[in-house]
Amino acid sequence: MAHFPKAYKLEDKAKVKLELYAMLDQRLAPIIEQPQTYPAILFQMLYVNFETLGFVANYPQQKDKVISDTIGQVTKGEIPLLLQWDKRWGYGQYGDAFLGATGCGPTALTMVIAGLTSRTDITPYTVAQYAQKHNYYVNGIGSSWDLISEGGSAFGVKAHVMGTDKGSIYLRLKQGYPIICSMGKGVFTTNGHYIVLSGIEKGKIKVKDPNSIIRSNVLWDFETFDDQIEACWYFSKK
Repeated sequence: MAHFPKAYKLEDKAKVKLELYAMLDQRLAPIIEQPQTYPAILFQMLYVNFETLGFVANYPQQKDKVISDTIGQVTKGEIPLLLQWDKRWGYGQYGDAFLGATGCGPTALTMVIAGLTSRTDITPYTVAQYAQKHNYYVNGIGSSWDLISEGGSAFGVKAHVMGTDKGSIYLRLKQGYPIICSMGKGVFTTNGHYIVLSGIEKGKIKVKDPNSIIRSNVLWDFETFDDQIEACWYFSKK
């Protein structure tokens, strides 16, 4: 069984969980045994979301690399699922870390841009660079709300402030508008996070979570996360 070096500083509960995970996936063993090779924030990523293991494992070889200037094919009128830790852009620098760890805001906004404009040349890294240039990133915190409320204008979409109640959200989704929500601690995050609400199916909400394929494949009851919503914006094409 792989173990962290005794001197390595990480919460005990995180160490135990990741060491147990290493018994299930051999890719994790060398990461645990040589943790100094990886930024501490990567272990936090793994602790809260094991889906990121492949991204974490490849970090030493891919650090700072951005290998795509396109998000790939999109279907007109549909919000695509994009992940902040996608290998195509996730290793690119963003603020005081890298997009895979801190890029939920740019990635959520990119999904909306792609869905409304069908542009494929705007990637999360494109939006992240724009955010940094215009001071929309706050070190130690992440993307500011201003990126969501103002930043899309440069890429052909317009944000509209809206209520966070069920009636307002269902109304805008039924009208065909995608919504970005700033989320507090709860089912989507242990700190802060942005998600996209993309529609309604069987009376439940379709979510595009830039940090999770699993959560994006689930239909959500509004009451599951309503008390965690801090702010919402619905989007239209300019």
